[in-house]
Amino acid sequence: MKKSNFIYLLLTSFLIIGSLSAQTPKWVSTEVQNRTAVLEHFTGIHCSGCTKGYKIADELLKLYPDKFIIINNHSGIRSNHIYPEQFDFRTEEGDLIYSNSRLYIYITEEPDGAINRSTEPWSIFSDEWESTAVDIMNQPSIVNIYVKTDINFTTRELIVEVEYYYTSDSPASENYLTVMLLQNEIVGHQDGGKKYYPEYVVNDSLYRHNHVLRKVLSNDGAFGEPITNTKKGSYECRKYRLLLPDSIRNVPLELKSLNRFCHTNLEVVAFISESKSNIYTGYKSAVEIPKSIRTDLKVEDVTDYHNTLKFEPIHPKIKVTNNSDLPVTKFDMEYTLSNIQDTLYFDYIYNAHTKKIYDTIISKSNKYYDILKKGESFIFEYPEITWDAFNTASNYISHAFVSNAYSYDVLLLDVDTTDNTSDISKICLLDTSFSETEISFESSLSTLTNTIPVHTFLDKSFNSYFAVRKPSDLGYNIQSCGAKNTRGAVMFLLSKPFHVADKPGYIMFGEIDCKDNPNKVLTYYYSYCYGLEIFKGTAPKIITEISKDWGQSWQRISEITCEEYPWEKNTEIFIPTSSQYKYVQINLYDYVKENFIIRIGCIPGSDGDVLWIDEISIKNADNEGIEENTKLSVYPNPATNILHINNSNLLGEEYEIYDLSGKLIIKDINNSNIINVENLSAGTYSLKIKDSIFNFIKE
Repeated sequence: MKKSNFIYLLLTSFLIIGSLSAQTPKWVSTEVQNRTAVLEHFTGIHCSGCTKGYKIADELLKLYPDKFIIINNHSGIRSNHIYPEQFDFRTEEGDLIYSNSRLYIYITEEPDGAINRSTEPWSIFSDEWESTAVDIMNQPSIVNIYVKTDINFTTRELIVEVEYYYTSDSPASENYLTVMLLQNEIVGHQDGGKKYYPEYVVNDSLYRHNHVLRKVLSNDGAFGEPITNTKKGSYECRKYRLLLPDSIRNVPLELKSLNRFCHTNLEVVAFISESKSNIYTGYKSAVEIPKSIRTDLKVEDVTDYHNTLKFEPIHPKIKVTNNSDLPVTKFDMEYTLSNIQDTLYFDYIYNAHTKKIYDTIISKSNKYYDILKKGESFIFEYPEITWDAFNTASNYISHAFVSNAYSYDVLLLDVDTTDNTSDISKICLLDTSFSETEISFESSLSTLTNTIPVHTFLDKSFNSYFAVRKPSDLGYNIQSCGAKNTRGAVMFLLSKPFHVADKPGYIMFGEIDCKDNPNKVLTYYYSYCYGLEIFKGTAPKIITEISKDWGQSWQRISEITCEEYPWEKNTEIFIPTSSQYKYVQINLYDYVKENFIIRIGCIPGSDGDVLWIDEISIKNADNEGIEENTKLSVYPNPATNILHINNSNLLGEEYEIYDLSGKLIIKDINNSNIINVENLSAGTYSLKIKDSIFNFIKE
């Protein structure tokens, strides 16, 4: 056998019991069981089609969780280690198995692998995996196998015990036992991830690798160590010890928990084969976290928030709960307080995270307890936050994180880190911050003191991003994308992979001062295109809403279904010219009997590419210069029997009336600018006609 590169590992294999048909197995079944399918996927980080194989294999694992095993064997030309910063997943044993698969006859980007080494050649394409695996899983096995693991997190010693029991005679007098160490959640390079398995892509370029073959633990190399007693009733238990190194080749061999599970990122797979070919059956065991070091701390935001968007002091509070059985006596609490101002809006925004954070305070402290038992909680109280009177718009974000939990002198491992962090956010706007404003989005919003973006802060489900963008930001040598040949505009990504349908994102303005002139108008431009392919999904909508109670409730005053512009597809995404923008004007003077705040929202449809919004203006209307079609209102309000519309341009337009629950009550054609509401029950309703929405009261 060729010497291992890891001679510094303590790796021993020995028989606990030689040939013990008289012994009683501890874990392995002695009843006849069906075979387990073992997929050895021959893959590599430079194989763009291999991620298609990862996805197919994972889907099979979901269908047959207890009878299907995945081994991702990085081997062959597609796994070559090209750049030092790329992980080298290859193993000597994996290369030898690969060379016996006869894969070299048909090197291709199509994913391929061996199912129990049962075909000739072993390796078959992924479209045959399921049928071959199902056929094997329906066959009785002549031998059963079981794997038990134990690990010491302090010494990093892994102990593996493998039991097997023959329920029938093997056709071969000698079989072979192979034991492999696999690793999950390795983040590294992989070609083709975005194309075939985007769910596992990290930071646009890296990939979460799973079931990666790291080391063969059994003796005698790639094809296992011999089993000499293969008669019915034969039973053995073999034990392997391995001191885990910090890394194998250049790949870290980290010990960490998989969230929401009590096992680590390591797996041990064992299987018995007739010779080099024909794997009878196999077993996979996740390396569990020892009960003596398991914990689960949960962090929750329990701040009492004001229900308005005004600048008011808040007192953040974080609750930490011990959800594990072991008492927790100490842990680290780290929190970050960030006052993020207008400049947040300009940077690339994704799920409320930004690269620019201002006025950041970081504090780290250790908290000690006599005992924090299961189910008990402790509340951290932050200093009260008061607002800078010079700020006209601000987000306040608090980030809390717990780690390094101890039970007395024992360092614990959190089995679910998804709830170890809590992000707190509060959006605030000043009173009467402006009376008029025009925004062209030429540059950062740092000079725009009246607006603030609202995305995940107001709607936690919003899962895309929007930002002020210029073509140069996107890598294109195009001078403008704005409505008036300006450089910048607000871009909402709508692409189907973002799964953002019906989840709104908003641009919100501070309070508008209407004391001097209540005749306000809101104008903006938009441009929209479906994208690279013609989908049959719904188009996005742009909504305008006002609030007179600082965001406690909102009235929708406009809803526009976007019209598509044609696209020559000379860029990867739609970048409009100034002539490809539509102009929208909304009269506000029926709603401004008192000051109010306003927001413009994009509600994505089921498909599409991008939506651009630009040149937003809130200004006083010149009553003498207003065109007739901008003088739009309904009266009387409240109404008893008849509702009048004061605009002749709306004759012949379809109208709809909704109740407060959003239920459609009336749908008809406006033939006379007079609508009969006599049969409506008393209450508040919304009239929608063309691109305008009016709220009225029926007495």
